[in-house]
Amino acid sequence: MAPPDVSRRRFRILAVVWLSYLLVFLARLSVGALSPYLKDAFDLSSAQVGGLMSASAITYAPTLIVAGWLVDRVGVRRMLIFGTLVASLCIMAMYLAPSYAILFGLLALSSLGAGCVYPSAVRAVILWFPVTERATAIGVNQTAINASGILAALVLPSIAERWGWQYGLLAVGVAGLAVTALVVVGYRSPRAGDARARDTGQSNGTATAPSRPPRGTFRSLLRHRDVRLLAAMGFFFGIVEYAVLAQLILYMTDDYLLSAVAAGGVLALAQAAGAVAKPVSGLVSDRLLDGRRRPVLVAMAALSLVMCLVLAAGGDELGWAVYPVVTLLGLAAVGWGGLFGTAAGEIGGRAAAGQVAGLTAAAVNVGIVVGPPGFGAIVDATSSYDLAWLAMAISSAAAIACVAFVHEPREHDPAARLEFDEA
Repeated sequence: MAPPDVSRRRFRILAVVWLSYLLVFLARLSVGALSPYLKDAFDLSSAQVGGLMSASAITYAPTLIVAGWLVDRVGVRRMLIFGTLVASLCIMAMYLAPSYAILFGLLALSSLGAGCVYPSAVRAVILWFPVTERATAIGVNQTAINASGILAALVLPSIAERWGWQYGLLAVGVAGLAVTALVVVGYRSPRAGDARARDTGQSNGTATAPSRPPRGTFRSLLRHRDVRLLAAMGFFFGIVEYAVLAQLILYMTDDYLLSAVAAGGVLALAQAAGAVAKPVSGLVSDRLLDGRRRPVLVAMAALSLVMCLVLAAGGDELGWAVYPVVTLLGLAAVGWGGLFGTAAGEIGGRAAAGQVAGLTAAAVNVGIVVGPPGFGAIVDATSSYDLAWLAMAISSAAAIACVAFVHEPREHDPAARLEFDEA
């Protein structure tokens, strides 16, 4: 067990990383909260509004890969500062955007910053937290996504109603500059004594510094079966998660005849369930399963599979039972990200955690591009949600097939671990 001062220090570090993650996702999600005002201000079609929603994804996925490579070389602190600052400045600049094209471009540029933060957060947890606390820590950090969505939905429309949509974006940008200053002051890399205390429970002595990634590491991880399998799992489960988040309101209004406000409450229920599942699944993995990640990921994908089959079979006849079904689907399909990020970081090890986290998260973002429009296309073609939910069940099954064959890292299974730390 680490000394109290080291434990307090690492949780302060987690708070700094959490705020940075909250800010960059608040920047990404602000367009959704302000979409009615942006549509009126720029006389946009619904398709153009949808284009704004996807603008950040254009640069986010490739940035994750490059940022994962960089953070393993230049360090977490520099990447957090750069990422938070770039996202903040781009959102502030949208205050002055004169046209749709400029707005679109600034949103795309903002994700150059956002893409730097996720692999940096994973690497920070790998460096600061022992294996028995990592999944819980990353699960807590992932709740920043849910918190940013709730904050954007509650605060930004109110600002827009009173002062205009520009001031909502300006508020996000100013908050981002404050968080950037906090990262400058509050984040640092662990000292040798911190690393030894984390791993052995002792604060004295000299720890061996983590090895730097050898030449060719990035090519090596692309060839590694566990990286490919985990990335494939992320792709298939990313399809399910973002199809649920994008289409659930329409499903509830069309099949259950709820108002848009009531259907939004159902979506909030799924988001809240996912927010709870992220730290809880990490706690189960850390404390009850001795740090094993694969069994919990398999269980979550299996729960998603079952719930999607229930929705496919039940159609609009589930009645009140649809609410617990949606809650369980949220637990599984929205709450898996924290444990997924932990598994990615541990497969990479301390030398390549950022690279593996960035690559696997990029695969998730490819699924994000495929899932929502694919789900909608099935509904349009069949005039029914049944086959769309069946497709989500198939995607969940594919996720199970991938993650079931991922080996546990060397800390849990000495036979399986990328060879980066041995170089």
